[in-house]
Amino acid sequence: MNEYYLHLAIMSCIYLISAQALNLNFGLGGLFNLAHVACYAIGAYTTAILSVDYQYSFFICIFASAILASLLSLILGAISLRLSLDYFAIGTLSFSFIISALLINWKELTRGVLGIPGIPRPQIDSFNFTKFPNFQELITIDFSDNYNFLILVFSFAVITNLILYFIFKAPYSRALKAQSEFIHASQTLAINSTAVRLWSFTIASFFAGIAGSFFAYYLNYIDPSSFSLQEMLFVFSIIIVGRPGSFWGVLFATIFLVLLPEGLRFFDLPSSILGPMRQFLYAFILFTTVYINKGILFPTQRKI
Repeated sequence: MNEYYLHLAIMSCIYLISAQALNLNFGLGGLFNLAHVACYAIGAYTTAILSVDYQYSFFICIFASAILASLLSLILGAISLRLSLDYFAIGTLSFSFIISALLINWKELTRGVLGIPGIPRPQIDSFNFTKFPNFQELITIDFSDNYNFLILVFSFAVITNLILYFIFKAPYSRALKAQSEFIHASQTLAINSTAVRLWSFTIASFFAGIAGSFFAYYLNYIDPSSFSLQEMLFVFSIIIVGRPGSFWGVLFATIFLVLLPEGLRFFDLPSSILGPMRQFLYAFILFTTVYINKGILFPTQRKI
């Protein structure tokens, strides 16, 4: 398979994990969580530091990335969930700026703007069975090859999306959606809105940490510019185009938006036009989708 198409497939899987996690938080819960990209960055940097500085294995790195991202979001959620609407968005955005400032200025740990190079690809160590000398070769997988890495990230994308799919179909998702539509009415039904929101915040951050871990492994290098607000807006664009709260809509929107620039390659356009044209297409599709789904994105507050 062509290396470029492998790249698109890998990035689609990484964005799918991140976007579907935020869809639980923003799509169902109605929480305008701008700290999602910070949790994504925490997952990437945790993997980078543990694998480069301490040579920990793949499973330890990815598990630590997910746990650390969810723990920090748990602390943030306990504070920011006391806020509502615009104030909640501002609070989570502030957290993203704090994480960005730490990544730039904590040079002893993160190398600052120089970033962390040389992140090794995952590797499954072979086992030494004396009775089966040929078995060792069968289980040795080199994930430095992009095709093998695609199989790995695709497997995790399928597993995480299956978990999120069952969460979307569980009674918990109905409680999450109920508190987003009318919080006071949901509380009369004995729904603990704070706990429901906090759990969605934590679950979304857990999977954002996994996506960030794969992002670090794939690029072999990360720096603070990789986790800018533009990255956050792209993930929000996926959810808006796919329709907030729609599991399958976000899945297809991820593939569509990642592959969207490829359609322009069939036109013989200079690079000075190709870049702005891609941004124009994103903006046009996003504006059209927001206009069509404005009733979902900006619902009228229900009243008794």
